[in-house]
Amino acid sequence: MKAPETKQSFLEFLPVSLFGSILGLTGLSYSLELAEKKWGFSLMLSSIIGGMSILFFLILFILYLVKIWKYPSLVKAEFKHPVSVSFFGIFIICLLLLPGIILPYSIYLAAGTWAIGAVIMFLFAWFVLRKWLDQQQEPGNAMPAWIIPVVGTLDVPIVGHRLPITGIKEICLLFFGIGILFSVILLVIIFSRLLFQPPLPEALKPTLMILIGPLALAFSGYESLSGSQDIIASILYYSDLFLLLLFGSKIFLLPKCCPFRVSWWAVSFPLVACTIASFRYSANKQSIVYQFIPTILLIISTCTIAYLLVQTFYKIFTNKLFLSNPLSEKATRQLEPFKSNSDPVGAVRPG
Repeated sequence: MKAPETKQSFLEFLPVSLFGSILGLTGLSYSLELAEKKWGFSLMLSSIIGGMSILFFLILFILYLVKIWKYPSLVKAEFKHPVSVSFFGIFIICLLLLPGIILPYSIYLAAGTWAIGAVIMFLFAWFVLRKWLDQQQEPGNAMPAWIIPVVGTLDVPIVGHRLPITGIKEICLLFFGIGILFSVILLVIIFSRLLFQPPLPEALKPTLMILIGPLALAFSGYESLSGSQDIIASILYYSDLFLLLLFGSKIFLLPKCCPFRVSWWAVSFPLVACTIASFRYSANKQSIVYQFIPTILLIISTCTIAYLLVQTFYKIFTNKLFLSNPLSEKATRQLEPFKSNSDPVGAVRPG
């Protein structure tokens, strides 16, 4: 007689990569704020999106704490995986960027949250880089997600330079230097993988958008720390625009590459980071072209995030956000290696 199937919990399939939705909303809030100030509008819409970011972060944070308590082995498996470990950096980046929304209301809460995020990000980046250096890595595991722990260090100055903390500029320069150094190294490694290894599966191609994030953040961080838009700032900005042109088409792969996956949120924050950089760059330019670019990017960013948000809520309410049998979409979740009673986690080879 066949034993009855055990119903699996929603929490078993809850990936840390879902925090990417918080980053997308937070970045959209920043973009809208820059647009509202530029066009002389009320800051109401950006404030609403910012409030949603904080609310969703708290809900998701509580849910993931429950997952850690109920299924510690699953979280441990995610953390040990050579690719999915990078996505834990998304949670830390939330701690670095959400203070920008909190800052107008509470300086101390914003500074405290940012300080916690900065310390954890330093330790996390050190841990991941040491792990990669101490263990031989498979060339096929060099996914765009590898950028995330390093990009996190570039996020530190975005809000940090505005906080009333002693020595804040030197702290931000420390993280900025780390981020620039390893962004260059990892971009070379990942491009080498894309050129000389089997192509990414269709389900993972949208995550190539992650690669436009480092240069956008490098531009914003450099401008904030230097207080100017010199030739270096222009090089960073135009290089990022070229990467956007190179990988931007991956956005349109979302609806047809595979059934909706939470990893699609990976495209949202790099896209809004480029939008923010475009608004900042256009502030010192008079040509109509420089006013046109951030406007178009804001429209694309807003539509993309709205689409992802609708898809996410639809899948949640229809109980289809995560499959009951993870094996049936093993190829689509290389960056989300969940473990169930019937699917032990192991390293997944690309292709």
